[in-house]
Amino acid sequence: MSRRDASVHLLRKIVLDLLLLSGLVGCIVITNFLWHPFARGFFCGDESLMFPYKKDTVSSSMLRLVGLGLPMLTMMICEFVLLRKEQDDVVCFGIRIPAWIRGIYCALASFGLGVCFVELTANIAKNTIGRPRPHFFDVCQPSIDCNSAEWRNRYIQSHEYHCTGNKTELFKDMRMSFLSGHSSWAAYTMVYLALYLENRMVWSGTRVLRHTLQFSAIMLSWFTALSRVSDYKHHWSDVLAGYFMGLSAAIIMWSWGTDLIQKKKHHKSLPQHDITLNIQNNDIL
Repeated sequence: MSRRDASVHLLRKIVLDLLLLSGLVGCIVITNFLWHPFARGFFCGDESLMFPYKKDTVSSSMLRLVGLGLPMLTMMICEFVLLRKEQDDVVCFGIRIPAWIRGIYCALASFGLGVCFVELTANIAKNTIGRPRPHFFDVCQPSIDCNSAEWRNRYIQSHEYHCTGNKTELFKDMRMSFLSGHSSWAAYTMVYLALYLENRMVWSGTRVLRHTLQFSAIMLSWFTALSRVSDYKHHWSDVLAGYFMGLSAAIIMWSWGTDLIQKKKHHKSLPQHDITLNIQNNDIL
């Protein structure tokens, strides 16, 4: 393959990656803002929907900042340290691209692709199921009188009531309990980070530090998932499903969807039988 063909192949790969990621981001925007969740009904005596509304312990902005920023920063540092001395630079249309830059790109592209998959999967589940959150009654304040015998012991469908609460900006969100997007996002980003550290943080003397960082990342995701139950944002089954989905996505994406640049071994150890033969020859001489 000529240099020009190699440059075209590399440029084509980058363009296709960007188009794919842009398409996935567009689908995420559509499912977030244009797709209205299924309007599920309720039972008046459903105690699982009677919890008070609380603010998030882990806000969405904090989730995005830590979930994206921490793995991305770690990948940039590790790839630079690991590949900065590699000499197999690639030239694309006269521009030399060092191995560490290509390593950062491969790591971030694989990680970002998985993030889009997890986000899109969670959005589809939320809008399709339309499960009310635990604070449904507090936010919605249904127009019916649940103390009336007319509404007791029967399923009240969505067209039989309307919400009278003043938190109108939460009317859509209160129907998006299953599955937990916070839990799936936290599980994917932090488990993927832990797997990445196991493979790329391989310098001498970093074993204890590596395992400590891995444990800290997993605990961040675990705390985020548990806070969704204590904040009355999700039922425990929503959190369990979301965390399992994010965990599975991280393992699958790392195992089959991640292609990293491996550091070359510049020194090859001498086979043992060659060492023995050299020693014998020296003795004879």
